[in-house]
Amino acid sequence: MSNEQNTEKKGLGKFRIFLIVLVSGIIIGAGVAVAFLFIRTKDSKPSGVMKSDVASETSEHENGEKTSTGANNTDMNEYIGKMGDTEVTRADVSNLVDNVMPSVVSIKCTSVKARGRNSWDDFFYYDYGYLDSELSGTGFIIGQNGSELLIATNNSVVENSDKFTVTLHDGTKHEATVKGSDSYYDLAVIAVDMNDLSSDTLNSIKIATIGSSDQLSVGSVAIAIGNSLGYGQSVTVGYIGAIDRSITISGREMMLLQTDAAINEGNNGGPLINIRGEVIGIASEKYTSYSSGKVEGMCYAIPISKVIPVINELMNRVELETDEIGYLGIVGKDVSDSYSKTFSMPKGVYVYSTDPGSPADNAGIRAGDIITEINGREVVNMEQLKEILSYIRYGTEIEIKVSTKGVSASGYQERTITVELGKRSDYERDN
Repeated sequence: MSNEQNTEKKGLGKFRIFLIVLVSGIIIGAGVAVAFLFIRTKDSKPSGVMKSDVASETSEHENGEKTSTGANNTDMNEYIGKMGDTEVTRADVSNLVDNVMPSVVSIKCTSVKARGRNSWDDFFYYDYGYLDSELSGTGFIIGQNGSELLIATNNSVVENSDKFTVTLHDGTKHEATVKGSDSYYDLAVIAVDMNDLSSDTLNSIKIATIGSSDQLSVGSVAIAIGNSLGYGQSVTVGYIGAIDRSITISGREMMLLQTDAAINEGNNGGPLINIRGEVIGIASEKYTSYSSGKVEGMCYAIPISKVIPVINELMNRVELETDEIGYLGIVGKDVSDSYSKTFSMPKGVYVYSTDPGSPADNAGIRAGDIITEINGREVVNMEQLKEILSYIRYGTEIEIKVSTKGVSASGYQERTITVELGKRSDYERDN
């Protein structure tokens, strides 16, 4: 074989090796590329993932509460995403509000006053008749006793008014009467005659679900529903900014919930609800107005857990004739906020003396005792004690909590005394 042929054969061999290497590289490279694209595609979901199964899950919050977001919790839609290592929740409260609205009512209060005649009227013999003054407010259905639908609201909504019109969820309007009111706590219960409600109306409304204001934490979601400015029901959403915020007006200290959910005129008396649709407070425009013009985003609500005994008492009030009212038999004086703080005394009614042989005397209540509760309801002054007793019939047994000066760390010892109220006329004859 010639040298030329050997050279040619060697060249063909090298070319074949080059082709084999080239093709192998292309195949391997393509395989790597396909594998890379497959892995990249599989892991390329967005960082804010919308979880489609959130509605059936239960999340546990920092305060230890377990919150179901499923059908039992108003079918609320939640979207959860990631911001660094922090989980962020955004809630659509529309379904929640739809579930709560049937328990919320609008209240229109009318004060009817006779107009005075003046010389101009007298000259033309024209009488303008009566002057109507209207006020709007909100309430929520708290219960019913068979004959009455009972609605909780603020005392500041109904005080000084003569006529009350309630608009229910289905738009029907009904006359209401005041069942009971308490100016100290700014609470009232009004009643609508159940006989005035059609079956369709009864099917469209429901009693509000009561939650616990004692279990709230700062930063919890707060939703206010009310008849803002009298325009009809509206919704504002915010957060609990403070718990047990002390607000003092005219010497009266109130411990309230602070929220940035807007509470405007007409919202007062309406419910402040949590993310589960439970009432946690009663909106109080009275106290919110006190701070208006000074700061923004500071509205207040009465904590529901602290006033449930008051509402229960107002719901069950029965008007009594004077000779039916129960008699206790004490002479008392208010323990004011300043006295309570200065002398470390419990707030309530200080007993100066008891009438000899009276129900209080026979039950063991003595001078120097401080009455702090009646039937589980806090008593803070003598006027309030008289008002509570004015709705309890003689012969009824009541439980009175008193604080007695003692040797305990606080200086006072609490005890609960059962007292059967007497009939005043019996003791007046004896005296």
